[in-house]
Amino acid sequence: MRREQRRRRALATRVAALTLSAVVALGGQVFMGPAAHAQDPEWTPGHGGQPPRPVSGATPQHPAHQTNMPPLAGMPEHPAMVNIGEAPPKQEDVPFPGAIDFGAEEPFDSAALMGELCQRGPGKPIQGAFNNETGDFLTRPAFVREHGNFAPQGPWEVLRGQCHFPVLGGWDEPGAARRITGVQQNLGTGDDYYELTVTWFTGFDATTSTGFSFSKTVTDEIFSTTKSRDTNFTWAWGRAFEVSRLRAMLIEPCTEVWLDATPIERTFRVQPVFEIFDHGFDVEEVDEAEEERRAEDGWRLAGPGNPFIFAPGFHIDGTADRLLFDSTPDLIISKRQRNLDDKLCA
Repeated sequence: MRREQRRRRALATRVAALTLSAVVALGGQVFMGPAAHAQDPEWTPGHGGQPPRPVSGATPQHPAHQTNMPPLAGMPEHPAMVNIGEAPPKQEDVPFPGAIDFGAEEPFDSAALMGELCQRGPGKPIQGAFNNETGDFLTRPAFVREHGNFAPQGPWEVLRGQCHFPVLGGWDEPGAARRITGVQQNLGTGDDYYELTVTWFTGFDATTSTGFSFSKTVTDEIFSTTKSRDTNFTWAWGRAFEVSRLRAMLIEPCTEVWLDATPIERTFRVQPVFEIFDHGFDVEEVDEAEEERRAEDGWRLAGPGNPFIFAPGFHIDGTADRLLFDSTPDLIISKRQRNLDDKLCA
Protein backbone atom coordinates (compact mmCIF):
# COMPACT_ATOMS: atom_id res chain seq x y z
CA MET A 1 0.00 0.00 0.00
CA ARG A 2 2.76 2.43 0.96
CA ARG A 3 4.71 1.69 -2.24
CA GLU A 4 1.57 2.18 -4.35
CA GLN A 5 0.93 5.52 -2.67
CA ARG A 6 4.49 6.58 -3.35
CA ARG A 7 4.15 5.51 -7.00
CA ARG A 8 1.04 7.65 -7.41
CA ARG A 9 2.77 10.64 -5.80
CA ALA A 10 5.79 10.14 -8.06
CA LEU A 11 3.67 10.05 -11.24
CA ALA A 12 1.79 13.13 -10.12
CA THR A 13 5.08 14.96 -9.66
CA ARG A 14 5.99 14.46 -13.33
CA VAL A 15 2.88 16.35 -14.44
CA ALA A 16 3.30 19.48 -12.33
CA ALA A 17 5.29 21.11 -9.56
CA LEU A 18 4.80 19.52 -6.19
CA THR A 19 2.18 21.61 -4.33
CA LEU A 20 3.06 25.22 -3.53
CA SER A 21 6.15 24.20 -1.63
CA ALA A 22 9.84 24.48 -2.43
CA VAL A 23 9.97 22.05 -5.34
CA VAL A 24 10.10 22.96 -9.02
CA ALA A 25 10.22 20.31 -11.79
CA LEU A 26 12.02 21.43 -14.94
CA GLY A 27 13.17 19.20 -17.77
CA GLY A 28 12.96 16.01 -15.73
CA GLN A 29 14.75 17.59 -12.74
CA VAL A 30 13.50 18.56 -9.30
CA PHE A 31 15.06 21.55 -7.54
CA MET A 32 14.64 22.54 -3.94
CA GLY A 33 14.74 26.33 -3.70
CA PRO A 34 17.57 28.21 -1.95
CA ALA A 35 17.23 29.54 1.55
CA ALA A 36 16.74 33.27 1.90
CA HIS A 37 19.80 33.67 4.13
CA ALA A 38 22.15 31.78 1.82
CA GLN A 39 21.84 33.32 -1.63
CA ASP A 40 24.76 32.57 -3.93
CA PRO A 41 25.00 34.14 -7.42
CA GLU A 42 26.91 31.07 -8.60
CA TRP A 43 24.11 28.72 -7.66
CA THR A 44 22.35 28.14 -10.99
CA PRO A 45 22.00 24.36 -11.40
CA GLY A 46 20.81 24.12 -14.98
CA HIS A 47 18.15 26.83 -14.98
CA GLY A 48 17.41 30.40 -13.97
CA GLY A 49 15.61 31.60 -10.88
CA GLN A 50 14.15 29.27 -8.27
CA PRO A 51 11.41 30.02 -5.76
CA PRO A 52 12.68 30.24 -2.16
CA ARG A 53 12.01 27.36 0.17
CA PRO A 54 9.10 28.42 2.39
CA VAL A 55 9.97 29.17 5.98
CA SER A 56 7.66 28.93 8.95
CA GLY A 57 8.08 30.41 12.38
CA ALA A 58 8.18 26.89 13.78
CA THR A 59 11.21 25.93 11.67
CA PRO A 60 13.89 28.64 11.79
CA GLN A 61 16.53 28.49 9.08
CA HIS A 62 19.58 28.37 11.36
CA PRO A 63 19.99 25.82 14.13
CA ALA A 64 21.29 28.44 16.53
CA HIS A 65 17.77 29.91 16.55
CA GLN A 66 16.09 26.67 17.56
CA THR A 67 15.05 25.80 21.05
CA ASN A 68 16.40 22.81 22.97
CA MET A 69 19.60 22.96 20.94
CA PRO A 70 22.77 21.28 22.17
CA PRO A 71 25.94 23.39 22.24
CA LEU A 72 27.47 23.87 18.79
CA ALA A 73 31.23 23.56 18.33
CA GLY A 74 33.18 25.82 16.02
CA MET A 75 31.47 29.11 16.89
CA PRO A 76 34.13 31.43 18.39
CA GLU A 77 31.58 34.04 19.42
CA HIS A 78 29.60 31.41 21.34
CA PRO A 79 31.94 28.79 22.91
CA ALA A 80 30.28 25.42 23.43
CA MET A 81 29.92 24.82 27.18
CA VAL A 82 29.63 21.11 27.90
CA ASN A 83 29.06 19.01 31.01
CA ILE A 84 31.61 16.25 31.61
CA GLY A 85 30.06 12.80 32.03
CA GLU A 86 31.41 9.54 33.35
CA ALA A 87 31.30 7.71 30.01
CA PRO A 88 31.02 8.43 26.27
CA PRO A 89 27.56 9.72 25.30
CA LYS A 90 25.05 7.32 23.86
CA GLN A 91 23.82 8.01 20.35
CA GLU A 92 20.21 6.98 20.60
CA ASP A 93 18.65 10.32 19.67
CA VAL A 94 19.10 12.77 16.83
CA PRO A 95 21.92 15.32 17.27
CA PHE A 96 19.40 18.14 17.56
CA PRO A 97 15.65 18.61 17.05
CA GLY A 98 14.46 18.15 13.50
CA ALA A 99 17.58 16.51 12.09
CA ILE A 100 16.84 13.63 9.70
CA ASP A 101 18.65 10.29 9.49
CA PHE A 102 19.13 10.28 5.73
CA GLY A 103 21.19 7.07 5.84
CA ALA A 104 18.03 5.09 6.55
CA GLU A 105 16.78 5.96 3.05
CA GLU A 106 19.96 5.44 1.04
CA PRO A 107 21.74 2.32 -0.30
CA PHE A 108 25.23 3.80 0.10
CA ASP A 109 27.48 4.60 3.07
CA SER A 110 25.88 7.77 4.40
CA ALA A 111 28.71 8.34 6.89
CA ALA A 112 31.26 8.56 4.08
CA LEU A 113 29.17 11.14 2.26
CA MET A 114 28.69 13.12 5.48
CA GLY A 115 32.46 13.29 5.87
CA GLU A 116 32.81 14.75 2.37
CA LEU A 117 30.03 17.27 2.94
CA CYS A 118 31.55 18.47 6.22
CA GLN A 119 35.22 18.46 5.23
CA ARG A 120 35.43 22.27 5.19
CA GLY A 121 34.38 22.63 8.81
CA PRO A 122 31.73 24.60 10.69
CA GLY A 123 29.71 27.18 8.81
CA LYS A 124 31.69 26.85 5.57
CA PRO A 125 29.31 26.51 2.58
CA ILE A 126 30.05 23.68 0.18
CA GLN A 127 28.55 22.99 -3.23
CA GLY A 128 28.74 19.74 -5.10
CA ALA A 129 27.03 16.61 -6.35
CA PHE A 130 26.64 13.09 -5.00
CA ASN A 131 25.75 9.82 -6.68
CA ASN A 132 22.60 8.40 -5.12
CA GLU A 133 23.67 4.85 -6.03
CA THR A 134 27.29 4.81 -4.86
CA GLY A 135 27.53 7.79 -2.49
CA ASP A 136 30.48 9.26 -4.43
CA PHE A 137 30.85 13.03 -4.00
CA LEU A 138 32.31 15.67 -6.32
CA THR A 139 32.70 19.35 -5.60
CA ARG A 140 31.11 21.67 -8.12
CA PRO A 141 34.37 22.35 -10.06
CA ALA A 142 35.17 18.63 -10.22
CA PHE A 143 31.63 17.78 -11.34
CA VAL A 144 31.68 20.41 -14.09
CA ARG A 145 35.01 19.09 -15.37
CA GLU A 146 33.64 15.56 -15.61
CA HIS A 147 30.04 16.23 -16.67
CA GLY A 148 30.14 19.63 -18.36
CA ASN A 149 27.15 21.18 -16.60
CA PHE A 150 26.31 21.60 -12.96
CA ALA A 151 22.83 20.09 -12.96
CA PRO A 152 21.21 16.82 -11.85
CA GLN A 153 22.18 14.04 -14.25
CA GLY A 154 21.04 10.45 -13.86
CA PRO A 155 22.01 9.27 -10.36
CA TRP A 156 23.88 12.52 -9.62
CA GLU A 157 22.08 14.95 -7.32
CA VAL A 158 23.33 18.49 -6.77
CA LEU A 159 23.18 20.34 -3.49
CA ARG A 160 24.59 23.21 -1.48
CA GLY A 161 24.73 23.72 2.25
CA GLN A 162 26.90 23.90 5.32
CA CYS A 163 27.80 21.77 8.32
CA HIS A 164 27.15 22.26 12.01
CA PHE A 165 28.82 20.31 14.79
CA PRO A 166 26.57 19.78 17.80
CA VAL A 167 28.45 18.47 20.83
CA LEU A 168 27.06 15.18 22.08
CA GLY A 169 29.05 15.28 25.33
CA GLY A 170 32.41 15.02 27.01
CA TRP A 171 34.13 12.60 29.36
CA ASP A 172 37.45 11.87 31.09
CA GLU A 173 39.32 8.58 31.13
CA PRO A 174 42.89 7.31 31.61
CA GLY A 175 45.05 7.27 28.51
CA ALA A 176 47.95 5.01 27.63
CA ALA A 177 50.81 4.86 30.13
CA ARG A 178 54.33 5.67 29.01
CA ARG A 179 57.75 6.04 30.59
CA ILE A 180 58.58 9.60 31.59
CA THR A 181 62.09 9.23 33.08
CA GLY A 182 65.31 7.47 32.31
CA VAL A 183 66.24 4.24 34.09
CA GLN A 184 68.46 4.60 37.16
CA GLN A 185 70.31 1.64 38.70
CA ASN A 186 71.64 1.05 42.21
CA LEU A 187 74.51 -1.45 42.03
CA GLY A 188 75.48 -1.06 45.69
CA THR A 189 74.45 -2.91 48.81
CA GLY A 190 72.51 -0.08 50.47
CA ASP A 191 69.65 2.22 49.59
CA ASP A 192 70.36 5.13 47.30
CA TYR A 193 68.54 8.34 46.52
CA TYR A 194 68.46 9.88 43.10
CA GLU A 195 66.68 12.77 41.42
CA LEU A 196 65.00 11.67 38.20
CA THR A 197 64.04 14.21 35.53
CA VAL A 198 60.36 13.88 34.76
CA THR A 199 59.49 14.95 31.19
CA TRP A 200 56.01 15.07 29.65
CA PHE A 201 54.77 16.45 26.35
CA THR A 202 51.08 17.32 26.26
CA GLY A 203 49.20 16.21 23.19
CA PHE A 204 45.88 16.39 21.41
CA ASP A 205 44.31 14.54 18.52
CA ALA A 206 41.06 14.10 16.61
CA THR A 207 39.65 10.83 15.31
CA THR A 208 36.45 9.84 13.55
CA SER A 209 34.30 6.78 14.01
CA THR A 210 34.76 5.80 10.34
CA GLY A 211 38.41 6.66 9.76
CA PHE A 212 37.58 9.72 7.66
CA SER A 213 40.34 12.30 8.09
CA PHE A 214 39.66 15.98 8.77
CA SER A 215 42.41 18.57 8.41
CA LYS A 216 44.08 20.01 11.49
CA THR A 217 42.64 23.41 10.59
CA VAL A 218 39.10 22.06 10.67
CA THR A 219 39.53 20.10 13.91
CA ASP A 220 41.05 23.20 15.53
CA GLU A 221 38.01 25.21 14.48
CA ILE A 222 35.73 22.57 15.97
CA PHE A 223 37.44 21.91 19.29
CA SER A 224 39.30 25.11 20.14
CA THR A 225 35.99 26.72 21.17
CA THR A 226 34.69 23.69 23.05
CA LYS A 227 34.85 24.16 26.81
CA SER A 228 33.63 22.30 29.87
CA ARG A 229 31.67 23.61 32.82
CA ASP A 230 34.15 21.83 35.06
CA THR A 231 36.01 24.51 37.06
CA ASN A 232 38.62 22.11 38.46
CA PHE A 233 40.24 21.13 35.18
CA THR A 234 40.79 22.37 31.65
CA TRP A 235 42.20 20.51 28.67
CA ALA A 236 45.27 20.86 26.48
CA TRP A 237 43.63 21.17 23.07
CA GLY A 238 45.90 23.37 20.97
CA ARG A 239 48.33 23.78 23.87
CA ALA A 240 51.11 21.27 23.26
CA PHE A 241 54.03 21.98 25.57
CA GLU A 242 56.78 20.23 27.53
CA VAL A 243 56.75 19.82 31.29
CA SER A 244 59.99 18.92 33.12
CA ARG A 245 60.72 18.64 36.80
CA LEU A 246 62.96 16.72 39.20
CA ARG A 247 61.60 13.99 41.43
CA ALA A 248 63.61 12.32 44.23
CA MET A 249 63.42 8.54 44.30
CA LEU A 250 64.56 5.83 46.72
CA ILE A 251 66.40 3.08 44.87
CA GLU A 252 66.82 -0.18 46.72
CA PRO A 253 70.04 -2.21 46.45
CA CYS A 254 70.60 -4.16 43.22
CA THR A 255 67.53 -2.72 41.47
CA GLU A 256 66.73 -0.29 38.72
CA VAL A 257 63.82 2.13 38.75
CA TRP A 258 61.97 4.48 36.43
CA LEU A 259 58.65 6.30 36.38
CA ASP A 260 55.62 5.71 34.19
CA ALA A 261 52.81 8.20 33.82
CA THR A 262 49.20 7.64 32.82
CA PRO A 263 47.52 10.84 31.63
CA ILE A 264 43.90 11.61 32.33
CA GLU A 265 42.51 12.51 28.93
CA ARG A 266 39.46 14.62 28.19
CA THR A 267 37.38 13.92 25.08
CA PHE A 268 34.57 15.86 23.46
CA ARG A 269 32.40 14.19 20.83
CA VAL A 270 30.62 16.04 18.03
CA GLN A 271 28.27 14.69 15.39
CA PRO A 272 28.24 16.53 12.05
CA VAL A 273 24.88 17.69 10.73
CA PHE A 274 24.49 19.05 7.21
CA GLU A 275 22.07 21.91 6.55
CA ILE A 276 20.74 21.85 2.99
CA PHE A 277 20.30 25.24 1.32
CA ASP A 278 19.51 23.98 -2.18
CA HIS A 279 19.05 20.53 -3.66
CA GLY A 280 18.13 19.09 -7.07
CA PHE A 281 17.70 15.59 -8.46
CA ASP A 282 16.79 14.00 -11.79
CA VAL A 283 13.29 12.49 -12.14
CA GLU A 284 13.38 11.61 -15.84
CA GLU A 285 13.17 7.89 -15.13
CA VAL A 286 10.54 6.82 -12.60
CA ASP A 287 11.52 3.46 -11.19
CA GLU A 288 11.07 1.92 -7.75
CA ALA A 289 14.21 3.57 -6.40
CA GLU A 290 13.08 6.93 -7.73
CA GLU A 291 9.69 6.53 -6.08
CA GLU A 292 11.45 6.05 -2.76
CA ARG A 293 13.60 9.13 -3.32
CA ARG A 294 10.54 11.26 -4.08
CA ALA A 295 8.45 10.13 -1.15
CA GLU A 296 6.92 13.08 0.66
CA ASP A 297 8.05 11.72 4.02
CA GLY A 298 11.71 11.48 2.89
CA TRP A 299 14.52 13.94 3.50
CA ARG A 300 14.57 15.21 -0.10
CA LEU A 301 11.12 16.79 0.20
CA ALA A 302 11.33 17.67 3.87
CA GLY A 303 10.07 21.12 4.70
CA PRO A 304 9.34 23.84 5.33
CA GLY A 305 12.67 25.51 5.98
CA ASN A 306 16.06 23.92 5.47
CA PRO A 307 16.36 20.20 6.17
CA PHE A 308 19.18 19.03 8.43
CA ILE A 309 20.56 15.56 7.73
CA PHE A 310 22.98 13.35 9.66
CA ALA A 311 24.47 9.86 9.54
CA PRO A 312 24.03 7.85 12.76
CA GLY A 313 27.28 6.57 14.16
CA PHE A 314 29.42 9.14 12.36
CA HIS A 315 31.10 11.31 14.95
CA ILE A 316 34.37 13.11 15.64
CA ASP A 317 36.24 12.80 18.94
CA GLY A 318 38.68 15.48 20.04
CA THR A 319 41.00 14.22 22.80
CA ALA A 320 43.64 16.09 24.80
CA ASP A 321 45.38 15.79 28.15
CA ARG A 322 43.39 17.06 31.10
CA LEU A 323 45.13 19.95 32.86
CA LEU A 324 45.17 20.97 36.51
CA PHE A 325 44.28 24.48 37.65
CA ASP A 326 47.95 25.53 37.17
CA SER A 327 47.88 24.23 33.56
CA THR A 328 50.12 21.24 34.30
CA PRO A 329 49.06 17.78 33.04
CA ASP A 330 46.91 15.64 35.32
CA LEU A 331 49.07 12.51 35.53
CA ILE A 332 48.95 9.28 37.52
CA ILE A 333 52.65 8.63 38.18
CA SER A 334 53.79 5.10 39.05
CA LYS A 335 57.20 3.92 40.18
CA ARG A 336 58.50 0.86 38.34
CA GLN A 337 61.23 -1.31 39.80
CA ARG A 338 63.13 -4.31 38.49
CA ASN A 339 65.66 -6.53 40.27
CA LEU A 340 69.13 -6.80 38.77
CA ASP A 341 71.38 -9.82 38.46
CA ASP A 342 73.34 -10.27 41.72
CA LYS A 343 76.51 -10.63 39.71
CA LEU A 344 76.22 -6.99 38.66
CA CYS A 345 76.03 -5.67 42.21
CA ALA A 346 78.92 -5.11 44.67
